[in-house]
Amino acid sequence: MNLKLFDIPSHRVLLLLSQYVIVAWFGFFVVISVTLLLWLNAREDAIDKAKNRFEISVDETVHEIRARMHSYETMLQSSAALLNTVERMNRQKWNIYISTLNLAEHYPGVQGVGFSKVILPEQLAEHTVCMRAEGCPDYRVYPSGKREEYHSIIYLEPLDERNRRAIGYDMFSHPVRQEAMIRARDTAQTALSGKVRLIQEQVNDVQAGFLMYVPFYHTRGELLSLAQRKEKLEGFVYAPFRAKDLILEVLASKDPHIAVKIYEGRFVQDENLLYESERPSGSTVDEKSLFKKVVSLEMYGRTWTVIFQTLPSFESATDQEHSRIILLAGLPISFLVLLVLLSFSRTTQQAQTMARTMTAEIRELNNELENMINTAPNPIIVHTEEGAIIKINQTWIDLCGYTYEETPTTDIWVDKVYKENQEVVKAHIRNLFTITQKVDEGEFSFYSKSGSKITWQFSSAPFGIINGKKAVISSAMDVTELKNKDDLMMMQSRHAAMGEMINMIAHQWRQPLASISAVSGLLSFEVMMDQYDKEHFSEKLDLISDMALDLSDTINDFRNFFKEDKRKELSTWKELLDECLMIINPLLISKRVTVDTTFKNDDPFMTYPREMRQVILNLLKNADDALHDTSAAEPTIWIRVFCAENMSYFEIEDNGGGIPEAIIDKIFDPYFSTKMDKNGTGIGLYMSKTIVEKHAHGSLIAYNTEFGACFKIMFPVYG
Repeated sequence: MNLKLFDIPSHRVLLLLSQYVIVAWFGFFVVISVTLLLWLNAREDAIDKAKNRFEISVDETVHEIRARMHSYETMLQSSAALLNTVERMNRQKWNIYISTLNLAEHYPGVQGVGFSKVILPEQLAEHTVCMRAEGCPDYRVYPSGKREEYHSIIYLEPLDERNRRAIGYDMFSHPVRQEAMIRARDTAQTALSGKVRLIQEQVNDVQAGFLMYVPFYHTRGELLSLAQRKEKLEGFVYAPFRAKDLILEVLASKDPHIAVKIYEGRFVQDENLLYESERPSGSTVDEKSLFKKVVSLEMYGRTWTVIFQTLPSFESATDQEHSRIILLAGLPISFLVLLVLLSFSRTTQQAQTMARTMTAEIRELNNELENMINTAPNPIIVHTEEGAIIKINQTWIDLCGYTYEETPTTDIWVDKVYKENQEVVKAHIRNLFTITQKVDEGEFSFYSKSGSKITWQFSSAPFGIINGKKAVISSAMDVTELKNKDDLMMMQSRHAAMGEMINMIAHQWRQPLASISAVSGLLSFEVMMDQYDKEHFSEKLDLISDMALDLSDTINDFRNFFKEDKRKELSTWKELLDECLMIINPLLISKRVTVDTTFKNDDPFMTYPREMRQVILNLLKNADDALHDTSAAEPTIWIRVFCAENMSYFEIEDNGGGIPEAIIDKIFDPYFSTKMDKNGTGIGLYMSKTIVEKHAHGSLIAYNTEFGACFKIMFPVYG
């Protein structure tokens, strides 16, 4: 039965080619439609880029405001720390320290840095006398009146004309300031006030303001309770801000085509407005602006509502030239495509011939695959998840006795050959379609058509998709008549290797099959669209032929691997390794395993090449399994070849963690395996050592290194 892994429906190709005129006009309308879609996409792309520019500007502005406020907080905290280190602070010392901060350059936007002192009513008269004695002859605490406590500003630098008016002002007398000061005192955290008019403001250029407070306590220890904080509070280090001056500094380098409004609090009301950006001449903010975003900015116990809105100049700066070019170029290109498609009508016959040729080559490849399976020395079956048997080879028929026609499904085959436990076997077969790599299933005993009991050892591997269903390929080895232990183990070893080979072939075939399917689908589409070009068509056919040749080479590698060696041959490690890597490398690459090879003095030696390739392949697969089991971060296999003292050495080392010391002396024992729970047979290393030492008269040892396990093979150099 033909596997039909891939094919080209040639009758459909011919039908489509006969309708080339319809296809040409259809292509014309498709190109026009695509032009319109591209124009719309280009326009949307321009809008998206503009939106991205807007979002970046918004994020940068919000980040800059936060960063500025954080730097002011840090500056106030360092000033509070100064009060803790200086024994007797006075106006002169405060002036010297604040001058070193260079506020205008390093903290633009801040009006000054000051200190307000807590004064109890009974301390007020003495406090006033002391302040006047320090050089403030007109000093008084205002506004006047009796209060439970006063928080007079005693230091404020730079002491310019604006700031002089604030000396002596009791900030605790103002409800908005008082709320922020109480919050800072009770939480021992920095606090922002709501919107205020600063004492420093004059008649002209009046701006909205706010203040930042850092509490200063008369203690060096930690204040845990609210009562302790109230009792130990000595005052506040604070900074007044004129909102417009501050925000102008923040927006100096930002997009001038984006208007900004900042409201203190969560409500957008005129009385809460802190800042509104000045617009370029002639610009107005339209309610239908291209982009608008409202950001709630939570800082130090207060919320600022920041509104970003694009100006008309922002939209005019959006680049939509690309979309206009697409629209203007689309119509002539559409007519050109129509003419080109119509011109391909002359090549219809050539396309038909090439389609037939390609179909014939692919069918020939299918036949070659069938022949390979049919002539294999082991029983082989290909079956799908719905139970259909796609293929059984002649060896299967000869040993089992039943033909394909007699057992078209796996359920029928099980019912014929098993006298009991049929449902268990059927369940086992169904579970095979969950595997993702080759598995050794073990031995199964059943009855042939002649009634004799036979025992087969099965291995299975995924085989892709056939007729829309998952497929599995299974191979078997008849172990019924094998009595000699060494012969049995050798056969088991070669059968395990065959299972690995089937898995590797299935892995290597998936990508070429997918590529052939993709290329053939592309050619079918081009024929359907009448976009035919002889040179391009020939190039793709050559590509399919090359991929088919690669698949054929894989089959030849499979056949050569299982031919028996008749005599020893002069070989080098590089020759043997290259043939093994050709088989296993795709599997290693898919698992991201790095293979690092080093060849030094690769002198030839006498051996049985195919048996030695089996040994190398087994050691490489063991290293791959170790890397998979330990999930190494950078899985690596090092292969080293060198000569010393007339001996040729071949080493395979991995970084899979090594072999437990408790079992390292047993790994070459027959039927001993570290992978019994992972379908290990326990004969791979035993047979590898037998081949190297008994057949080829060399030596095979294993030991642990810093990174993992290392296997070393040694042979005398020829001559």
